[in-house]
Amino acid sequence: MEARLKEIISENNLLADCKKLLLAVSGGPDSLAMLDLFYRFKDEFDLEIAAAHLDHMFREESSSEADFVEAFAKEKGIKFFKKQLNLPEIIKKNNLSAEAAARKERFKFFKEIIDEHNYDLLALAHHRDDQAETVLLNLFRGCGLKGLSGIQISAEFNGIQIIHPLLKFKKKEILNYCYQKNLQPRFDSSNQKNIYSRNIIRNEIFPVVEQKINSKAREVIARSSNLLEAENNFLEQLAAIEYKKIIKEENDKKIIIDFNKFKNIERVLQRRIYRMIYDQLNNNLDDLYLDHIFEIEKLIKNIKTGRGVDIASGIRVEISYSNLVFYKKEEIKTTAINRIRLGLEDEIKIDETRSLETKIVKSENFTFSDNPQQAAFDFDRLNLPLFIRNRKAGDKLIPLGMRGHKKVKDILIDKKIPKYEREQLILIVDAEDNVLWLVSHKISDEYKITKETDKVLILELKYN
Repeated sequence: MEARLKEIISENNLLADCKKLLLAVSGGPDSLAMLDLFYRFKDEFDLEIAAAHLDHMFREESSSEADFVEAFAKEKGIKFFKKQLNLPEIIKKNNLSAEAAARKERFKFFKEIIDEHNYDLLALAHHRDDQAETVLLNLFRGCGLKGLSGIQISAEFNGIQIIHPLLKFKKKEILNYCYQKNLQPRFDSSNQKNIYSRNIIRNEIFPVVEQKINSKAREVIARSSNLLEAENNFLEQLAAIEYKKIIKEENDKKIIIDFNKFKNIERVLQRRIYRMIYDQLNNNLDDLYLDHIFEIEKLIKNIKTGRGVDIASGIRVEISYSNLVFYKKEEIKTTAINRIRLGLEDEIKIDETRSLETKIVKSENFTFSDNPQQAAFDFDRLNLPLFIRNRKAGDKLIPLGMRGHKKVKDILIDKKIPKYEREQLILIVDAEDNVLWLVSHKISDEYKITKETDKVLILELKYN
């Protein structure tokens, strides 16, 4: 097993540029064998290793298991991190499934250690039998090639680089290693209880399949997952190429793609692009299911600007003219601004991200700017005081260079301003609520600067 593991590490380049390795250790045979193996390899691979154990407090024996792992690590001089967490209480409070809550808290714990102590990689002890179970579990829940590829030997999750060095080994091989090395691992009693989906697959489904259909079912499924992973990776590369061709705007809050170009891409790649975008906005693919993909496809089938659909994790998808927009609703939200009075020669805070600067200059010292965040007015024409507020139904102004009034709503439609952006817009109005400036877009012709202007009021929107 030691020789094979070295080969796997070398063939898959698992420890490339890794100087500090954190190992997740529960105390069971899989993780204990992994810790023992890397303890034996650490000098050969020039590795600094550490073990991390999270006590979920699910079972009575969990505290003694934590003590066992700590004693094992200390005996070998391995740095050890431990945390106790009342997971049953967290599950009850947040209405989460046991599996989802445990996974979330485990990775939160690992990330804290990695960030604070600068570990390069996290090693998890999933093995071949886990792989087979994961593939079936994903299949039963509904998945594509990605889900049928199962666990990857190296992956990235929530900013953590992960390796699964034991993924090619059978459970029997690992148990054998523990016996040979007299490791005396602890066994999780809950693994025998069919209260979790994975346990049902392990304890009920596989025994029947191996007895009546194929005695090597786990091996066959794990091998098939490797083939599907290669095909999935190829399609992911194609999707990434197409994605680069259609991207118009991209940040951690919002992604905009060219809708017209996107519609010409094969559907199999479109679905991968949805997943790529969701992953970028959410930092993982948690909670995104095939039903969400179908909802997006239904939206696209009935094309209409302004329509949208909420998918998972607070992410919304909207059609906006020639764009398809994905954004995090909690990140792009409207700040209610009823009326904020503007001082002169001052800077007024609008909300957490924006402020408005005002200053007055003589006309001979004024130069027009093409900055859309800046507007200038004939000071003597203004009906003071001025106010900042959100737009409301019926707002209108005479756009610069025109004679008649035009509704703000129509201006935004003409300029093809996306619906989600309209809700964030602000107006500058006078004492009688006449609109001077649709900020960043249009100023009123009624207050424009002319040859007769003496003093100029300059307003500038600034972002923190």
